[in-house]
Amino acid sequence: MIGTVTLLQVAIIILAAFSFLLFLNQMQSQNVMLSEVAESAAREVVELISVYTLGGSNLSYMYLTVPDTLAGQPYSLSIGETSENVLNVTARLQIYQQVRVVVTPNFGQSPVHAVKGSREVGGLTVSDTILLPLPPGYKPAIVAFRDGNSIYVGFAKIQTP
Repeated sequence: MIGTVTLLQVAIIILAAFSFLLFLNQMQSQNVMLSEVAESAAREVVELISVYTLGGSNLSYMYLTVPDTLAGQPYSLSIGETSENVLNVTARLQIYQQVRVVVTPNFGQSPVHAVKGSREVGGLTVSDTILLPLPPGYKPAIVAFRDGNSIYVGFAKIQTP
């Protein structure tokens, strides 16, 4: 009887250890996925700003190429700024966040800033945060627009035809 109870206790301890290691591995893989999403969005911000400053239109957008969910979990992307022409993109789950700092190239004379809050521009609601996944029929996008002498960058959901 004592041997059986001891074997059961050992089995429970081993099971708990494996469960904890599995949990740590899952958290680490989610952290890597968040890091990749933040880095991808940051690269796309740089690309859009480069094209926008060369083109000179009033409003430009580019669809984000990011997954709808991360391992089945919804997440959010946020854009902010630390100083002029230095933006940060943050990817967040409820338990983790990853930040990528982006130094945006600016080939023109205008400074680049992140949108604060949300604004209506050209029929789009441009915001500093986007929650993914979006409802069916919408795609996430990065939007750049000019306001006065500055260029602003933010996220929007664009309805697809």
